[in-house]
Amino acid sequence: MLTQAEQTKTLSALLVEDDLHFRAGVRNLLDFYHIQDQTISIVGEANRPALALSLAEQHTPDLILIDMELCEGTGLTLLQQLQDSNVSSKTLVLSGHQEDSWIYQAMQAGADGYVFKSQVADQLLDAINAIMQDQVYLPPEVATGFFRRFQKTQTALPNAIGEPCELSPREHDVLCCLVQGASNDEIAKQLYIS
Repeated sequence: MLTQAEQTKTLSALLVEDDLHFRAGVRNLLDFYHIQDQTISIVGEANRPALALSLAEQHTPDLILIDMELCEGTGLTLLQQLQDSNVSSKTLVLSGHQEDSWIYQAMQAGADGYVFKSQVADQLLDAINAIMQDQVYLPPEVATGFFRRFQKTQTALPNAIGEPCELSPREHDVLCCLVQGASNDEIAKQLYIS
């Protein structure tokens, strides 16, 4: 017979947010969620990149939820620091920034997904489920802007014949779908974007 600890698996999470009220709201939501039969356990909370990186290295959480605007830095800074460290956590941005440029920069810096704060109650569970299954999560209204920005960036790059183009894993997934002739809607479905 399995013990209670063996029956209940947990998904560890680090919450990086400078707004105490929003952080408390997300914490409350996470208390109700089960991801692939796992409860979510908050192993730490931070309001600035340096503290978040320290906690991430100390606890190696499965998931890090990151706001884009933090005390003494930004979520972009933290995403880049996480890329440079040995931390292999999945990262989900929860941001009030809805501008294409912020979304593109976050994904380019290694985020596994992006959710607007105004839609957290509706999309957080789907987003976590997707990224914990090694999928990218972008809501449909985000995906369109992201792909437009991606296309503009790619056309702005010099065309050097024979030179390899270095793409992030996320950009590679999108590019593979584009090469196969998939539309934005088809890409969203293939990448499990709601």
